[in-house]
Amino acid sequence: MKRTTRVASLLLASLIAFGLTGCKNTTTGTSGQGTLDGQENLPEASSGTSYTFKLATDAAADYPTTIGLQKFADEVLEKSGGRIKIEIYPSAQLGDENAYLQQLQFGAIDFAKSSVAPLAQFCDKLNALSLPYLFDSTEHMFRVLDGELGQEIFQSFESANIIGLGYTDNGSRCFFTKKEVTHAADLANMKLRVQSSPMMLGLVESLGGFTQAIPSTELYSAIQTGVVDGAENNINTYYNDSLYEQAPYFIHDRHNIQPEIIIASKMTWDKLSSEDQQIIRDAIKVGMDYQRQIWKEAEQKSEELLKASGVTFYEPTEDEMEAFRNSCQAMYENAELGKPYEEFVKRVREVN
Repeated sequence: MKRTTRVASLLLASLIAFGLTGCKNTTTGTSGQGTLDGQENLPEASSGTSYTFKLATDAAADYPTTIGLQKFADEVLEKSGGRIKIEIYPSAQLGDENAYLQQLQFGAIDFAKSSVAPLAQFCDKLNALSLPYLFDSTEHMFRVLDGELGQEIFQSFESANIIGLGYTDNGSRCFFTKKEVTHAADLANMKLRVQSSPMMLGLVESLGGFTQAIPSTELYSAIQTGVVDGAENNINTYYNDSLYEQAPYFIHDRHNIQPEIIIASKMTWDKLSSEDQQIIRDAIKVGMDYQRQIWKEAEQKSEELLKASGVTFYEPTEDEMEAFRNSCQAMYENAELGKPYEEFVKRVREVN
C-alpha cells in the first residue's frame, strides 16, 4: 500500500522487525539475557515474574502509532530489567479491531490499539467525540483527555474487562475538494464522501452538501470520475493515498479531532504486581509522548510535500470557523446526536 511506504519515508524511521511466533507465558525467578527479534544486548532480567505479552494493532509496522507502541514496548523491557516483553502484531495480524477487542476482553490478547468507535459500546461519552468542531485544536483535545474526563472514560471500560492506558494523536479530519473551499457556504451542493456514521452524515447535511457512501479504496477513482467532488480525512491519509492528485484543495477546518486509545486486558492487568503496573503506566506515557511527536512531524512533512506538489491549503479565519461551527449547531441540539452528551460537551468546553 502507498500508506506503508510513504509513512516510512515521512518519518525516516527504521523499525525493529516484530517477532510473530511468541505466545504469552509466565515463569517465576530470574531469567538470563535474551534477544527479542531485532534487538541485542537486552537488559539482564531482574528478579520476579517474567512475561511475554501480545499487543494487537491494525496499523502497519511503520505507522506513527505503531512506532509509538514499539517505544512503549522498549521502555517496558528496559524498566522491567528484561522481565516484561511486549510483542507487537501489526497490520491486523490478530484480526480487525472488533475481533481483537473481543480477544482482549477474555485475556487472549494483552494490549491493543483501538479507534474510538468500537469502544463507544462501553462508554457512550465517546460518541460525543464525533460531534463536529467539539475541540478547538489537538492540544485542546489532549488537555481534556489527559485530565479528569479522560480518566472517567477509562474507568467506564473496567466493567468490560478493559483497562485504559493512553490516548494517541490520530490527526484532525479536514475537507479536500476539486474546487477551492474557503467558507462553510462553499460546501453547499457538493457531493462529498464521508464515513457512514450519523455524525458524519449530519455534518455534511448541516453544511448543505450531499453525502456519498463510497469505500475508501474506491475514493480516488470516484473523485477522478466526478462521482464525488471531494471527501475528508487527516492530512497524512490525504497524502499517502494520493488523493491530492484529484482533489488539490485542502481546507484546515479540523471538523473532527479524535484520538485512538491504547488499552489492556483487565485479566492481564490483575496478574501484574502494583510495581509492574506502574512500569506499564510510566512506559505508556513515554510511548504516547513519542507517538504524538512523530505524528506531528509526519503532518508537517506531508504538508511540505503536498505544497511542493501544487496543493492549495486554506487556513480559515476565526470568523470563518465560527460560520462552520454555527452551521453544525443544530447537531448539538438534536435529540439523538447531541442532546444525550450535553453535559459532557459542556465540560469539554470548560477546559481551556
